[in-house]
Order: sequence, then C-alpha cells, then structure tokens
Amino acid sequence: MRPNNFFDRLSPFQIIVLFYVSAALVSTFLISLPFLHREGIDMSFIDSLFTAVSAISVTGLTVTSTADTFNTGGYFVLMFILQFGGIGVMTLGTFIWLLLGQRIGLKRRQLIKTDQNRSTFSGMVRLIRQILLIIVIIEIIGALILGVYFTQYFPTISEAFIQGAFASVSATTNAGFDITGSSLVMFEHDYFVQFINILLLTLGAIGFPVLIEVKDYLTKRQGDFFSFSLFTKLTSITFAALVVVGAILIFFFDRTHFFSDKSWHESFFYALFQSVTTRNGGLATMDV
Repeated sequence: MRPNNFFDRLSPFQIIVLFYVSAALVSTFLISLPFLHREGIDMSFIDSLFTAVSAISVTGLTVTSTADTFNTGGYFVLMFILQFGGIGVMTLGTFIWLLLGQRIGLKRRQLIKTDQNRSTFSGMVRLIRQILLIIVIIEIIGALILGVYFTQYFPTISEAFIQGAFASVSATTNAGFDITGSSLVMFEHDYFVQFINILLLTLGAIGFPVLIEVKDYLTKRQGDFFSFSLFTKLTSITFAALVVVGAILIFFFDRTHFFSDKSWHESFFYALFQSVTTRNGGLATMDV
C-alpha cells in the first residue's frame, strides 16, 4: 500500500528532525516580534535564529543579553520555548493534541517512543501525563520559592516573581538562560538560592524515568513493597558520583587561585554548584 501523505513516507527519526526544525523556525518568528523586545531594540534574523535554536535545544548560548533585549512578554515566550526544548517537542505536542480531544494513533506513539528513547509502546499516554505533571509541579514550586525569596533582591513583587519563574524554568529544563544579566553571579554568596538551583538542575537533569519512579515511591500506599529499578539506581549513583568527583577536582585545581582567599563553605558551594551546572545546566555563580 502506498503512503497516503508526505508524513507517511518519513521515518520516525525524519519526522522528529522535521518537527524540531519547524519548532525552531516558529520560535525564531516569535522572538523576532518587535512588541516582545524592549524599546529601541531590534534583533536581526540571525540573532533571533541563534537564540531560538539555543532555546529549543536548551543549550543556553546567546549572542545578545536576554535581560536587555526582551520585555516581560518576551520572557514568557522564551519560557514557553524552553519547555518545548526541555520536555521534548513530540511530548509537549502530543499533550496539546490530547487537550484538543484527539486520539493518539500508532504513528504518533512511535514518534514519542523514539523521542523519549523508550523501548515499548505500552503506557505512552500515561507517560506523557506523568512527565508533564512532574515537571510542572517542580517548576511551580521552584518559582514560588524563588519568587518569594527574590522580593528582597528586586524592587517590585511582580519583578521578583517573574525572575523566580524564569529561573525555575531555566534551571529545571537545564537551559542555562537568565534574565538577571549576569547568570547567578549576583547570588554568589546566597547559599539558599544556590541550593534551590542545584536541586532544580538535578531534578531536571537526572531524567524522567527516575523522577517517575520517585513519584511512584512517594505516592505508594503505606505497607506496599516498592523497589527502584536497576536503571534508577545506576543513574542516581552515577549522577551523584560525577557531581562529587567534579566538585573535588574543581576545588583541587583552583585551590591556590580562585579559592585561595575563600572560606571552606564558600569554596564548597562554588565547587559544588559548578560541578552540577557544568553537566548541562549552563548557569554560573562565578566569572569563569
């Protein structure tokens, strides 16, 4: 039987690439809209494209200052784009498809399986709902905590909560974007902000399968037996080991330079934060 349309002739990998390219182009169009920029700012097409690709791929590289280029509307559009990059274009797209009351067919399930690196088709829709629920809860809690705490740093409550929301989304998706203008350097001596960001970066980087198992463990009935899978155990142990070893190496190689005039707790947090963020976070508390 001949394929009915263009998409039927494409493999799952080709469709996913096409979706990501399309998402990048749509994102480029959105962030190039003048009313999302600060007064007097004009972004070129190549700057918009670079920023869009960086956001959709949660890379965190920018050629313009995010804080000085975009207004509040632009911040929210960027947060939306970061969600697509962090959660996955196919996953978030399928969730929107579900909200519209559409049926998830075999082709779309195959795309999700490929995009999320799953080995089976079973429980695909349930997986999407769990992923989105967990990520949204983490981001909302992070935004509320940081928003309330940031009221001591920013002149208005609205600015504090916008900063908190953006920081929470950026850290959870491991995007590396910031709207402070200097990443987290302004919080280099604020260990509470660093701790919350370390937590969000870790939850975002450790992977959806691990988070889903943690959720299942926390919501299990009292007395029910629960055992974490080998994958979750190995992932968690490896992640923790890399963070610890990374922090030790950072401190060791810079102990006579950057850390030479720092107290032990300052050195500890500097080294720990850089170890966590260099895995994929893209944020910084020091001028590297």
